[in-house]
Amino acid sequence: MFCENVAKRLGKCLFRASEEYFRDNLPDVSFPDGMEVTLQISRDPAHGDLTSNVAMRLASVIGKNPAVLGEGIIGAFRERIKKTHLAPFIESVNLKSGFINFRFSSLYYSRTLTYIYGKRNDFGRSDAGRKKRINLEFVSANPTGPLTIAHGRQAAIGDALARILSFSGFAVTREYYLNDIGRQMRLLGESVGTRYRNLFGKNDPMPEDGYMGEYVEDIAKEIKTKRGDSLVADSAKASGFFRNYALEYMMVLITKDLADFGVHFNVWTGQSSLEKHKEVEEVLGVLKKNGYIYEKDGAQWFESTKFGDDKDRVVVKSDASYTYLAPDIAYHADKYRRGYTRLIDILGPDHHGYIKRMKAAVKALGHPEGSLNMLIAQLVTLMRDGRTISMSTRKGEFISLRELIDELGKDVTRFFFLSRRLDSHLDFDITLAKKESADNPVFYIQYAHARICSIKKYSRRNRFHLFFRKTRPELMTMKEEKQLMRKLGEFPFAVASSASTLEPNRLVTYLNDLARCFHSFYTKCRVISEDTGLSKARLFLVECTRIVLANGLNLLNITLPERM
Repeated sequence: MFCENVAKRLGKCLFRASEEYFRDNLPDVSFPDGMEVTLQISRDPAHGDLTSNVAMRLASVIGKNPAVLGEGIIGAFRERIKKTHLAPFIESVNLKSGFINFRFSSLYYSRTLTYIYGKRNDFGRSDAGRKKRINLEFVSANPTGPLTIAHGRQAAIGDALARILSFSGFAVTREYYLNDIGRQMRLLGESVGTRYRNLFGKNDPMPEDGYMGEYVEDIAKEIKTKRGDSLVADSAKASGFFRNYALEYMMVLITKDLADFGVHFNVWTGQSSLEKHKEVEEVLGVLKKNGYIYEKDGAQWFESTKFGDDKDRVVVKSDASYTYLAPDIAYHADKYRRGYTRLIDILGPDHHGYIKRMKAAVKALGHPEGSLNMLIAQLVTLMRDGRTISMSTRKGEFISLRELIDELGKDVTRFFFLSRRLDSHLDFDITLAKKESADNPVFYIQYAHARICSIKKYSRRNRFHLFFRKTRPELMTMKEEKQLMRKLGEFPFAVASSASTLEPNRLVTYLNDLARCFHSFYTKCRVISEDTGLSKARLFLVECTRIVLANGLNLLNITLPERM
């Protein structure tokens, strides 16, 4: 944790310097309680490597000039850092537009490369989440049809997030909630039954709001092959059979699509199992005992407005059946009962209104509101040759996740799904995704890895072995070399940022930047030359780049090609 530790210690040193400046120069002003001093990666490398806005924040609190405060704090910092082992790692400290900027020395980058090479696959790993258990629920698509591209986006984000959180020390369980009962499943069974009878010449119309996709007829044909016409006569009695058969058929398709997409789950929980074991009845009993359930118009209502919801919610209808909210409350209560301290749900774009009521339920059951994160994955628009592809799931007019994987492959599909924040609408350009050029970001990143593998093979063929014990990174002084070293040192921060914000796209952005730095370095700097010392240093830098690219792509579950 060399890079992270240096940053943390610098932050502490800057905090102490700020306190010291106040004590010595502003005796009538108290240093603000609870003030935190944090360092961030500079957006503009020209300003430095790390930056802090502490001077501006303090100035806004006490009404002083941030430039005067900043220079004073820097002076105190310089005196303080001389007494620490950090001094050799800092080349300069300066003030720019109110920000205190730090630039690392060549020694810092030399140590960074050595640390990366020593850690290899563990570079960027942390124990930030040690002893913390997370339940991450994602996809949870109703088994009423093939997985859509919207489900694919949730699957890619959920899987990448699980990997990033695990890499950050959290104990993560991946869970799929299966809505295996209710109106939608009944409609699927009726749709399959209708198609089955149509195969024997019956002119039964499809049920209203029934499922029209070709997969419904495929299920019916399979049933005909296995059971013949034995289910035609008594369609009412066979309705349960059609529903159960369709459920099993769709779950086989869904699990295969997910597996081929590189996504696996630790736990599958069916709504039917919750109701069968009376968890719903029990959790509603707890809410009622605590005074949060009341009766009105023959129904039972959860008084969610007491906990920030915009209106109360029905949990048991007047016909004594549950609304969808009741088993969902029981499901989340069950997760807490299993020992998870934090729950993360990744939901589709039509679930915005669901967030307040579920957070209200969590608070009503006595759990901290912050222990539940509900993330909304926005819609995906598919485009081909500049035109939008229109889709309707119920009418069966859509491109499924399976079709996208078959056309583009797992890696490209995953990368494009991960390329933007999950709460942002995503335009998925199939034409761009199929290009093998620098315009295609996943190709650009994978090509960097393949290019490094080619360099290593070339060095071995020419008996230029990779002995790194006496490597001298300080020989690398070109701008492109320094930019690449700087970017490599940012990897742990990119992982930590993705984990803390629950945004895997931050890691995607980092890998894009890293690939750009590497390709620029490769273009301007001849890796193997007549200068043996410089060649060894550059080969060392190249190998460290390969390690970081591999670690990042593995967290996104994207393959590492050795040739392209």
